Amino acid sequence: MERYEIRVAGHLSQRRAHALGCEALRLLSGGESKLTYVAVDQAALHGLLTRIRDAGLELVSVGRVSAPGHCSAGEGADHATAR
Repeated sequence: MERYEIRVAGHLSQRRAHALGCEALRLLSGGESKLTYVAVDQAALHGLLTRIRDAGLELVSVGRVSAPGHCSAGEGADHATAR
């Protein structure tokens, strides 16, 4: 399973984040929301991205987050920006 951070434009409610299947929500000061999602496989991740699109949310970025202890010095999360 892989953990992802997904950023969308606007502030979402906790209820909406839960409905999308996300395990955590953080509202950012710039008017964006950061969602944490654990995907069992790529199909699950693509399903979440489809739900975000269908909800009319603007996708800002998607990044895979390394598990604690699995990150070497100088290594960070993989990110893809959607703008």
